[in-house]
Amino acid sequence: MSARSVAPVFVVGSPRSGTTLLYHMLLSAGRFAIYRAETHVFNTLAPRFGDLTQRGNRAAMADVFARSDMFTVSGLDAAAFKREIEEKCANAGDFLRLFMESICQAQGATRWAETTPVHILHVPEIKATIPDALFIHVVRDGRDVAVSMMKQGWVRTFPGDRPERAAGAFWSWVVEAGQAASRGHAGDVLQVTYEELTAAPQPVLDRIGAFIEQPLSHDDILRAGVGSVSRPNTSFPGQAQRFLGRWKGELDEPRARALEVMLAPVLERQGYQVEAAATGGERVRWGALLGLYRAWFGARQALKATPLAHQLVSLDLFAPGAVNPGA
Repeated sequence: MSARSVAPVFVVGSPRSGTTLLYHMLLSAGRFAIYRAETHVFNTLAPRFGDLTQRGNRAAMADVFARSDMFTVSGLDAAAFKREIEEKCANAGDFLRLFMESICQAQGATRWAETTPVHILHVPEIKATIPDALFIHVVRDGRDVAVSMMKQGWVRTFPGDRPERAAGAFWSWVVEAGQAASRGHAGDVLQVTYEELTAAPQPVLDRIGAFIEQPLSHDDILRAGVGSVSRPNTSFPGQAQRFLGRWKGELDEPRARALEVMLAPVLERQGYQVEAAATGGERVRWGALLGLYRAWFGARQALKATPLAHQLVSLDLFAPGAVNPGA
């Protein structure tokens, strides 16, 4: 068995891009530890607690995590977990690896996967602390992602703006900032599209299987049916059969046009066709808005690496009952 065939796999990308579906496909394929939650270790916990070579910092981080739903769903013993973190953890990669390896040991699994989508922005940090990590970057049409995130209400808008434009801008920033973060690790990052995965699963699974050195059978995955493999993780209850091109029916024509014009350059760079023929004025107006949003997201991300992270990063996500990790 090669080292790559047991390496941890990170399923990443913009939220609402199909990362949960692909992650649950991997869990359904066998050999992976079953852990149906996001950990948010690199994007939220690590920035909040700072230098984990300091025993007090890692103890505080372990305590917050051990009281969260993300830990509860693991089935691990909290006291044992906190002791191990205090004794063996020196960085965020150690924290995540020790947690996931404990789940593997408890379940008799041979490898683990993780799916906090925006961990795509942290590829260099993850590779520095988990050197064998492999990444599958799922990209989905940003127009569909935008209306899905709009339904969830996850992205704050600028005053007076529409939520689908803020969500679309966030998609564009995560996808391209993530691709930039991955460039130094091309051999360990595989990009797939949600559209390909749902239209013809087996060829995409064959590519992924070759990449992670583990055969993936769509028939076996369907039989196991973990999570969203059998129960779609949709923002649109009652519309489970329609996942592609949804943005056209969710937005009126002016809003749909503005969203498409704003995202057009990024959509085209990602290989998606753009239908709207924009005027010069539209391109300037919506292009400027996109640039402002992306600058804002980038600035907040950069500040997470400074002492200001203690003020910027909220731990509300880790409050007991804050999320439903089994969904």
